[in-house]
Amino acid sequence: MTSRGWQYEVWSEPDPHVLENVRFLAGYRRAWLFDPDLVAALRAVDLDGMSLGDAFRLRPECPRPLVKSAVLYLLWSGHVTTALDRPLSTGHVLRRAA
Repeated sequence: MTSRGWQYEVWSEPDPHVLENVRFLAGYRRAWLFDPDLVAALRAVDLDGMSLGDAFRLRPECPRPLVKSAVLYLLWSGHVTTALDRPLSTGHVLRRAA
């Protein structure tokens, strides 16, 4: 193969935690379901280094389920990232997307 200039990759099953987290976060992929003002307000906050639990409490004047879903939407959409190699929890630290 190398003499012909071909390359190959070996693929296997993804890490089960990563797969579970991606499937969970996919439920937050539809932007039209989220309050655009709330999403914009959360995007304006520097979430880098903040835990998911702290991010869920950023807007106490809004119902917590709405804030939580908007934060998870930002995670799905790539505005922030976090480690997905273990089950998601409120202790996960958010990082600014590269």
